[in-house]
Amino acid sequence: MCDDTFTCASEIHILSYVIPGEGWFALMLLIALTLQIAANFIWIQSSQATRELLQRSRNDRGSAFDFSSPLGRNVMWTIISTIIWIIRIILVMGSNIYIFIIVLLGNVIGVIWTNSRQKRDHIKYFADDIFLMIQRKNTCDTKTREKIQKALAALKEELHGVELAERYQDNPDQEQIRF
Repeated sequence: MCDDTFTCASEIHILSYVIPGEGWFALMLLIALTLQIAANFIWIQSSQATRELLQRSRNDRGSAFDFSSPLGRNVMWTIISTIIWIIRIILVMGSNIYIFIIVLLGNVIGVIWTNSRQKRDHIKYFADDIFLMIQRKNTCDTKTREKIQKALAALKEELHGVELAERYQDNPDQEQIRF
């Protein structure tokens, strides 16, 4: 038995249970490290699922009970994340300095490992945004319509400048065009 459970490395305190033994203590540290690394991985997957979900219209998000749909994947990652969070809280409730150090270490390792191996985020092309903006122009409120028209006018002006610059590059003997 340890006199100070905060620095004890020969027994585990989980909820109201005390499990003696250095082997069990080492196993608990390994489990805590694994859970923390997994929590980082799951957080990234959940964040990615949320980003992908919110890029779709409400009708195109799928069912919460179909884990192959965007909404279902988001719900699935939320369930897994919550289960791991509960287990991590139970381990931390033992208030042992070694668990806290392992959680910190696991968090750092998890961030490095997950972010260095995560596949590239799906690129959303601005051209899609422009087409969406044009489609919405006639179906939105007046204030939004004015913003869209202003953006389209600026885009038109920019494209005109690009067109003039390209003409000059094709024919450098032509008098220089001022923008």
